[in-house]
Amino acid sequence: MCSESECGVYIHTNTTNELICIKGNHNHSTNHDQLETKLLRNKMKERILSETTSITKIYDEEIAKANLSKGAAAILATLTEYRSNMSKARRKNTPLIPSGVVFDIPEFYEQTLSCQRFLFMDLFMKRGQHRILVFSSDQQLQLLFDSEIIFMNSTFDITSANFKQVYLIHAHRFGQ
Repeated sequence: MCSESECGVYIHTNTTNELICIKGNHNHSTNHDQLETKLLRNKMKERILSETTSITKIYDEEIAKANLSKGAAAILATLTEYRSNMSKARRKNTPLIPSGVVFDIPEFYEQTLSCQRFLFMDLFMKRGQHRILVFSSDQQLQLLFDSEIIFMNSTFDITSANFKQVYLIHAHRFGQ
């Protein structure tokens, strides 16, 4: 559909974006600035829905790469306006917090972004009444094992209702 809301032109394409047909009469000139911003917004939205990178970082990176015209930069939504809409879209893709300890962990959360194992252990105890989940990549484990100093911290405050404790182990590495 044309970016002009009053224009009734529809373009039908197949899954490889090959033109199938055009319906309607396109009776106005193209606004290149609107088209440029629409393409940029679509590119940002695609990344936001497929990555876990912060919306602010995606926005900044894509703006820097886009080399927008002055007209397009003037009509582009601000980060605050864009983040609000995209946060809602991202939340729709985020699974609900489970109400019990018996639930499936989506494969997306079992692996790193480079498709390496991240869910290290998933153990049920006391006939499914308790569950232990351990997350770590092989690289993180190697850093931990190679570290001379480790820090351990436990908290009960930030857990979801069906879990009792979050236990963190940090490796002291590179002076941090």
